[in-house]
Amino acid sequence: MRVLVTGSTGLIGSAVVRRLKGDGHEVIAASSVGIEGSTAHGDLRVSGIAARLLEISQPQVVVHCAARIGGIALQKADPSAAVLSNLVMSAHVIDACAKAKPQPRLVFLSSSTVYPMVGPATFRDGNTATEDWPLKPEPLYQGVGGVKAYLEQLLSFYGTAFDLRFCSVRPTAVIGESDKSDHVVPDLIRRALTGALPLTVWGSSSTVRDFVYADDVARGILAVIEQRKFEVGPFNLGSGTSTTIGNIADAIMLTVHGPHRLVELEDRSSAPLIVFDETKPQAIPIRQVSIEKAKTLLGWTPQVSPTEAISRIVKSAQQTAQGGSA
Repeated sequence: MRVLVTGSTGLIGSAVVRRLKGDGHEVIAASSVGIEGSTAHGDLRVSGIAARLLEISQPQVVVHCAARIGGIALQKADPSAAVLSNLVMSAHVIDACAKAKPQPRLVFLSSSTVYPMVGPATFRDGNTATEDWPLKPEPLYQGVGGVKAYLEQLLSFYGTAFDLRFCSVRPTAVIGESDKSDHVVPDLIRRALTGALPLTVWGSSSTVRDFVYADDVARGILAVIEQRKFEVGPFNLGSGTSTTIGNIADAIMLTVHGPHRLVELEDRSSAPLIVFDETKPQAIPIRQVSIEKAKTLLGWTPQVSPTEAISRIVKSAQQTAQGGSA
């Protein structure tokens, strides 16, 4: 199958490209600039670029991963940072797919930030968001979540008006080796690897997140494509487990320093090795999604736990650092 992947050098896009190539698909890897690993490039915010890219590549499927992302610090510093770019480039891609001849099928990368923290009584299943929860982002996520929610509604319009076949996937907090953002996991790993003590974490240790490995998200997207599940989405893609930020910080420190070194550091220090600064900007206290629909209709389950993912990310970063210093 011929597949165009936008945002192909990003955290999820690069994982999707690897998976598609591994399964023998023909991949057009598109990025905003011509950098290593991409086979096509163009700024999707510019009118006409998306349509031209589809005209040249003639894909059977488009996986739209291109996005501008950032953690809580970016959202506080520039609340509109994730709004205009994501809205414009995604609208261009959706419109181009709908009007292309022949028309490709579209996998749209949405987000679990489209959900409220806790659903109303008729939708509520504890704090675990199911796909039938309303698209009502928390105020903190009105930027990225609001845009994703609107774009999902826009997709529904194009599905009706142009018979566009599409599927939205809603990953949770995605982590992986290629993440260079300021999100909590890559930021903590970078600082832990520099030997920062204490390791300061913004917010509360009890904040609950659903961290999912990028390759597992890619496997879910591949299942949608290969099983042609374009009309039964959306699908939540998460780890199926809840993990506190405290657990994540502990796992990072243990992986970076090892158990014996960590004991030595604890013995030498009269203060905690990890400090949680609750005066800093904080995200919502809990985010957890149900993945039962993906399990049932796609036969998909995550294969890598958050702890194992952190181990892989740290080892990759250490190997990169060693290679750079050689």
